[in-house]
Amino acid sequence: MLFNTLQAGRCVAAMAVMVHHAAISVEAFVEVPPRIVLSIAEYGYLGVDFFFVLSGFIIHYSMTVNPRGSSEFAADRFFRIMIPYLPVGILVALVYTYVPRVSTSEREWSWLSSLTLFPTSEPPALSVAWTLQHEMLFYFLYAVMFFFNRLFLGMAVWFFGIIVFNTLFSVEANFSKILFSPQNLEFLAGLLASVFVLSKRSVNKPLLCFLSVSFVLLFILVGADRSQSFILGLGLAFLLPVMCETELGNGVRVPKWLVIGGAASYALYLTHNPLLSVLSRIFSKLDMGWESAFIASALFCTLVGLIYFWVWERPMMRLIKKVRKNKRKFTSARAMG
Repeated sequence: MLFNTLQAGRCVAAMAVMVHHAAISVEAFVEVPPRIVLSIAEYGYLGVDFFFVLSGFIIHYSMTVNPRGSSEFAADRFFRIMIPYLPVGILVALVYTYVPRVSTSEREWSWLSSLTLFPTSEPPALSVAWTLQHEMLFYFLYAVMFFFNRLFLGMAVWFFGIIVFNTLFSVEANFSKILFSPQNLEFLAGLLASVFVLSKRSVNKPLLCFLSVSFVLLFILVGADRSQSFILGLGLAFLLPVMCETELGNGVRVPKWLVIGGAASYALYLTHNPLLSVLSRIFSKLDMGWESAFIASALFCTLVGLIYFWVWERPMMRLIKKVRKNKRKFTSARAMG
């Protein structure tokens, strides 16, 4: 992550998603919280929209600042997504296979999508992994377009494809739903935000904030429905240049705990939902009220997410980085020798 303000945004987004799922879990197994709590927590899913916008920003920004070859880019993205994901994804799939009653829903899933994140007719066992399928698709399309030097043409074609398909067709196949989902527009918006930041043009902060608020209001006016959340995501994209210039120009100091939380946000995102399913069942047996169950769930999920980051994700990513670096040195030495 190149900007601490964006890292802080990742932390807030991950916490929002976790709170959203915690409220659902507590309501299902422990006690129904007050309507105002459920109403606020309901919109925690919007953290996903910020993640999508931020992904589009980071990928293009990092590839421009630190260009890489196609194989290196593919390896970077594969390891970044799959190394933290696979232990959790496989564990959830094994639990659903051998203890199917643990799931209270009738949601179908497949081993193929769970192991590869490929968009098959059935989603992965880990429910939040549907977002990772969008991420992997975006990485693939970006890589193809970037390395054939057709990035903006390709992204424009994808943009109009999304608009046309959602206007004229009823898409049923899972792959088509992912490929032409309106939420993919958020990746494109984040990419354009990074282009603006990289151009080093002066940011008109009042105008960008106005545009951002306008999209938020539009989202509310159309009903603030989850299927329209991409509208709010597009609004968030206008804030990224503002956040970056504010940090660079004013030397904004982001609290360290937010930076750490942002670094661990992926671990929290992956681990919180299966953990909530277990915790809520335990809390129901303990006859806890919704307040204590909700707070305990949030604290415990945060703690486990941090532990998973420190114990698995960060050490493994460092190890892989070291192995790949040594491999490149060995290959260079052989080529020279």
